[in-house]
Amino acid sequence: MKYKLLCLLFIVFSLETVKAQILTLDDCVQKAIEMNYGIQIAKNSENISRANLKSYYVFLPAIYGDANQRSNYNNGITKNMRDNEITENSFSNANSLNVGASINVNWRIFDGLSMFFTHSKNKALLDISTLQTVMEIEQLIANVSAAYFNVWVQTKLLEASENIVDISTQRFNIANSKYQIGAISGLEYRQSKIDLNADNSQLMLQQQALTNAYISLNKLMNSELLKENYVPDTLVLLPLFNYNEIVDSALYNNTSLLIYQKGIKLSELDLKNSLSQFFPTIDFSTGYQFNYTNNPTSITILNQSHGFYWGFTARIPIFSRMENMRNNKIAKYELQNAELQYKDIELNVLSALAELYNVYKNNHTLLNFEMENVEITSETVDIAIEKYRIGTLSGVEFREFQRAYIEAVKRLMNASYQAKVSEIGLQLLSGKLK
Repeated sequence: MKYKLLCLLFIVFSLETVKAQILTLDDCVQKAIEMNYGIQIAKNSENISRANLKSYYVFLPAIYGDANQRSNYNNGITKNMRDNEITENSFSNANSLNVGASINVNWRIFDGLSMFFTHSKNKALLDISTLQTVMEIEQLIANVSAAYFNVWVQTKLLEASENIVDISTQRFNIANSKYQIGAISGLEYRQSKIDLNADNSQLMLQQQALTNAYISLNKLMNSELLKENYVPDTLVLLPLFNYNEIVDSALYNNTSLLIYQKGIKLSELDLKNSLSQFFPTIDFSTGYQFNYTNNPTSITILNQSHGFYWGFTARIPIFSRMENMRNNKIAKYELQNAELQYKDIELNVLSALAELYNVYKNNHTLLNFEMENVEITSETVDIAIEKYRIGTLSGVEFREFQRAYIEAVKRLMNASYQAKVSEIGLQLLSGKLK
């Protein structure tokens, strides 16, 4: 009884371990987002834009301190006129000392609203950085999903290859038995062995393809590259999308289009900012300064001063070599280019959407045919093996039934994979892949 209980506990523990090893698509996506280097780089770029916005540096004054000290050692002669007499003094290695210190505040209080446009531009840049992070995540989700379902496809193809090897083994055993009693020629017996070897080779290649599919998925998750056997045996297609709904969603939610819309906003702000160059700038400055000079060779030997200062500086642009007008004209062209780029990317998105939807819809239709073909060819192979066993079917004919079955399985897997990948692509283009 104790032995049975230990065995039962071992079985339960083994099942829980296997269960823990299974990773759903959401698990893989979450791990990829956490570990992927490209996402981390995108988030850092977003944080840089956020730091520029939250610092409010364009509105704040600059405060800085200055300090200087200078010693001079001079050799020379001085001549002074006093009471119509010239007196001459010579000095050698005379030390003069200059010391100064100040704390200064400079604050631009008006610049033609340029500071407000710059702040708005920083906000738009943060929005773009955020959207670029979203786009990186969306692309990563699409890549992980495609790799995940590719593992499923390769697993199914491996199962089909194993089934073919089992069937070829049965055929070889039947051929061997018949050959031993002289019911068939050695040519048929050898051909069955050749076909079995070919199927075993194909099985090894398919095992290699499955391992490579896992490596591609593990790379996206920045995980152990040779980790396998964690993708469950499932592939679920969503109900067929409505084309018009997908198009409407893409026009409002496609991340690339949203980024280019923000690009238009940036160009509009640059155009407004170029107009601020025609306005005067007003700066306010204040501070405290200290100066000390000791020069034994001068008439005034000692000079010391300290105190506060403040004042305003206004700079009015009168003529800047037509630079302001040139910048304004360039900003207008850049705004036009931003609008044209948006229209171009919109056309590309809608074109890619139309092509992908055509593939998506056709693969949904093909799935029904290919599933029926797999079912028919599978039943045909079962019938063929029995006919081959009783000798009413030749080896060449039997091999054709085998090939028809494996080709039907390949077409079904390809249609399933393409339908799922195109489904993911449509979600990506329509901004629904979250």
